Amino acid sequence: MQLEDKFIEVKGAKIHYLEEGSGRPVVLHHGARFNAYTWKEVGTISAIAEVGYRAISIDFPGFGKSEEGNFSSLSEFIGDFIDTMKLEKPILLGASMGGEAVLGYAVDHANKLGGLILVGAVGVSSYESKLKNLDGLPILLIWGRHDTTSPKRNAELIMKYVKTAKFVNVGNQHACYLDDPEGFNSQIKDFLKGL
Repeated sequence: MQLEDKFIEVKGAKIHYLEEGSGRPVVLHHGARFNAYTWKEVGTISAIAEVGYRAISIDFPGFGKSEEGNFSSLSEFIGDFIDTMKLEKPILLGASMGGEAVLGYAVDHANKLGGLILVGAVGVSSYESKLKNLDGLPILLIWGRHDTTSPKRNAELIMKYVKTAKFVNVGNQHACYLDDPEGFNSQIKDFLKGL
């Protein structure tokens, strides 16, 4: 399936997403300065489709082409989106703010997920009491070597509770996928191939 621009209504809000490929769904969540197209620009959407998965890159409510909507948190929105799209055991990717939103959803719904890819996720310590819920879930943690926005201790905190989490460094900055898109995408492809 070629890359397509799509819209779906989630709790009355028109939400925009990009979709490519078929197979198990991988839902991509952007950081605060970015939107759904970021994952197209760095080649992550097509990399995921290439290895036999269905890539779904969403604009969070109020970002990109998505309406604001009435959601109490981005984590709640993720759950509503998954339910509206009727996604079975999706793998969730989240960067920075999107990583925190994904983590917030995952600690309460680990049984509904097929895996997690967290990229420089922020706010990890607020979920410390629930991180053990993620143990058993395949998790890839990707951090830039010199990430000053989300220090490495955020990744280490997850690894302390989750034996199934794997840590890799890509690039240098917080948005490490901009430094080394090729290295970033190849880590994701290897992770997905191993699921």
